[in-house]
Parts: sequence; structure tokens; C-alpha cells
Amino acid sequence: MAIDAERTDIEVVPLTKSIGAEIRGVDLGTELGPETVAAIRHALLEHLVVFFRDQDITAEQQLAFASNFGPPMIPSGEVPPAEAGVDPYFAVLEDTPDSPPKADFWHTDVAFAPMPPDIAVLAMLDTPPVGGDTLWLNLYDLYDGLSPATQEVVSLLDLELDLGAPLRTAVVNMSGEAEYQRMVASTPIMRHPLVRIHPETGRPALYLCGAFMRGISGMDPADSAVILDLLRGKLADPNLQVRWRWRQHDVAMWDERCTNHRANSDHAPGHRLVRRCLVGRDIPVGPRGPGGQIIEQ
Repeated sequence: MAIDAERTDIEVVPLTKSIGAEIRGVDLGTELGPETVAAIRHALLEHLVVFFRDQDITAEQQLAFASNFGPPMIPSGEVPPAEAGVDPYFAVLEDTPDSPPKADFWHTDVAFAPMPPDIAVLAMLDTPPVGGDTLWLNLYDLYDGLSPATQEVVSLLDLELDLGAPLRTAVVNMSGEAEYQRMVASTPIMRHPLVRIHPETGRPALYLCGAFMRGISGMDPADSAVILDLLRGKLADPNLQVRWRWRQHDVAMWDERCTNHRANSDHAPGHRLVRRCLVGRDIPVGPRGPGGQIIEQ
């Protein structure tokens, strides 16, 4: 999509060759014009994750900004009543001495859903004195770095996905065991392609989903573990990553369809508070067609 840069005031500053850019000259607390929205979308599709400094925005303003890029969703996929306001659309994640960090592993968000989210927008509300950086990784480049033979093999495979152990810990800590059991009862085990074709760029990405990956569909668990461990090992390549050092009131926006991220736990037991919302949703499509098949209800 061609963008007329002369009609927007934003500046896009790449952070690495592979992934990440800082966007300057935008106030996310205001209503953005169509050219600015288009320019931000263009930057996101090119750089996969973009960052905005000094954005002291409310939850309502954050959701309004995110909604420029797709309809908001809540992790369960349910539709909250109108009187519920914006709260159901947010995950507020807080690290304290009594609730240590829980996201220090590579993952995508809500990949177990029949239609996972397209884009995440996260606001940093309180930073720890030291540490607490977040890393993102380019899953396009990860796929491109595989040998042609390996690309052919993984393109034939599907993942089975469930809620995963880390999510159970997070939900129980935030909302209690009853809420987790409610989620289990209402969340089927899904099948999605291991190679995901991005619906806007047309590029293939290795759709690694962290602990949500129960295994490779139809494969012996031991064989599945060998393949997934091999692919997970490639996440350690620093040339595919960008690392963001947070300041209070930073905002990050990333494409869930072609990235992994992880929140470092090196700030523990320091306090860290973030607010995340998700927008857009779609059935992942691979080289052999769409996922979204229910394996077990």
C-alpha cells in the first residue's frame, strides 16, 4: 500500500534491520486522521512491532487508537454487554514481590483461539527501577532462514493448541481457579498451521506459539517434541530480535501473526504494570489452507 509521507507528520525510525521501529510525531490520545492511520499500519506491516514514547493515555484512548486497526476482542472471544465498558477488552498484567513475572518465554497471544488476534497494543503504566525489557522476534525471517527442505516439511504440518500451563498460572493468580476452569470448559483444542501466510503481506511465517503448542497434529508426541524443540532453538538468534527498554507511558503495537515476544523477568521483585488490548481476528491460513479446526471440545 503506497503512503503519501508528505501528508503525515510521523517519523519512522527503524531499530534493527529485521524488526522494530519507533514512531515519532503522533499523539495517541487524539483522534487520528486516515493518512496517519494508514502510515502507522504501513510501518507496522514493514517493521512488525512499533513503539511510541511519552503516551500518557487512558484505557478508553488506548482502545480507541487500537480500534483503528480492527475490531477489539477479548481473549475468550465472547461479546461483553454494552454496559460493561472497556474493561473486558484489557488484560492488566502486574508484577510484584507476591506475583512474580509470568511471560518470560517466547509466545504469541491467544493463539489457542479459533480466530486469534491480529494486533496487540500495550501501554506501560509503571516500570521497575531496573530491568523488565521486552523482546520481539521476526517469524518471517525465522521461516526464511530454514533450508528449502525444512520449509517444505514444516509447511505440511499443523499445530494442536490449548491453554497451556503459563496461562493457567496467570488466570488463577488474577481471577481464581473457577475462572480458569470456566475457560477450560469453553475453549476447545484447536488445529492451526505451523506455517502461517500473512493475509496482508502474503509472506509465510513460522507460527510458533509458545506454551500454547500442545504438539504437532497427528504425530507421535516424541517425534513432535523433536521437531518443535529444533524450531524453538532458532528463536535464540539475536539477529531476528529487537529489545525495547521501557519508559513509563511508552506504547508498543505488534503484529501477532508474524512475531513472538517475551517479557524479561530480570526486574523481579520490582513492580511492573502494563495494560494490553487486542484487535482484529482471523483464522490462520497456511500453504494447504485454513486452520481453525476443533480437535476436542
